[in-house]
Amino acid sequence: MRPELRVLLAGTLFATGGALIKSCALPSLQRAGLRAAVAALALFVLLPQARRLPNARILRLAPAYFGATCLFVVANTLTTAANAIFLQSTAPLWVALLGPLLLRERPRRADFAVLLCVALGLALFFVAPPAVAATAPEPRLGDAIAIASGLSYGLLLLGMRWLGRAGPTGQGEACAAVAWGNACTFPVALLLMPVVGQTFVAGSAQDWLVIAVLGIFQVGLAYALLVRAMPHVGAVQASLLLMVEPALNPLFAFAAHGEAPHWLAVAGGLLILGATALGSLLARARPAGNGT
Repeated sequence: MRPELRVLLAGTLFATGGALIKSCALPSLQRAGLRAAVAALALFVLLPQARRLPNARILRLAPAYFGATCLFVVANTLTTAANAIFLQSTAPLWVALLGPLLLRERPRRADFAVLLCVALGLALFFVAPPAVAATAPEPRLGDAIAIASGLSYGLLLLGMRWLGRAGPTGQGEACAAVAWGNACTFPVALLLMPVVGQTFVAGSAQDWLVIAVLGIFQVGLAYALLVRAMPHVGAVQASLLLMVEPALNPLFAFAAHGEAPHWLAVAGGLLILGATALGSLLARARPAGNGT
C-alpha cells in the first residue's frame, strides 16, 4: 500500500469515531477507558517500536494524550459529532499560541491570519443556538469539553514534535507514547467515573463489539498505519490527507444516527478546516526563517 493511501485510510478510520462512540450505551468514561485498553493492546501488537518500558519523556505526554482522547469521547456523548471533531480541530491554534512558550518556536506573521480564521470559526459554534437531541443531550457542555480536547491535542502535537527532535530515538519514543498513552488512559478514566457520578455497567453485546471496533480499528490500526507512513510522507501532505477525518466524521454520524448540526456550526467547522489547510500550504511554500 502506498504511504499516501495509508495516511488516507488512517484518517478514514479516525473519522468513524463519532458514529461508533454514539452507538455504545456505556457511560462515557467507561467507553473511553475500555477503548484505550483495547487500543493499547492493538498498538503493542502492531508496532514493535512501542514495545518498550516508558521513560520519563514518554510519560510526559500521557496527560495530553488522555485529554485529547478521553475528553473527545466524553464530548461526543454530549454534543454532535460534527461539533466535537471541528472543535478538536482547533489544535493548530493552541500549537501556535503555546509553541513559543514550550518549544521556543515563533509563529510567522502570515500564521496570524490563519489563527484569526480559526478563532472566528470557533466563535461561530457559540453563536449557533444549542440544539438538544438524543445523541447530543448537553451540547454547550459538550462543546466546552471538545475545546479542552483540542487544547490537549495541541499539547500532544507539541510533545510529539519535542520527542521527534531526538531523531530516530525520538520517533521510537513517539510510537511508545501513543501506546502507553492508551495504557495510562484506561485506569485513569475508570477511576474518574465515581468522581463524576458514573458507575461501571456490564453493557450489551453490541456495546462490547463497538468498544472492540473502536480500540482495534479506529485507534489501533489507524495509528499503526499513520506511524508507518509518516517517514515516507511529508508533514504538510499528511496533515492535508488527514483532513478526511473532520470531513467524513459528521457524514458518518448523520448516516448512522441522523444527526445534523446547525448550519452555523458547519460554517465554523469549514472555516477552521479551510484555515488549517491554508496554513499547511503556506508552511510548505516558504522556508523556515526568522518568523516573517
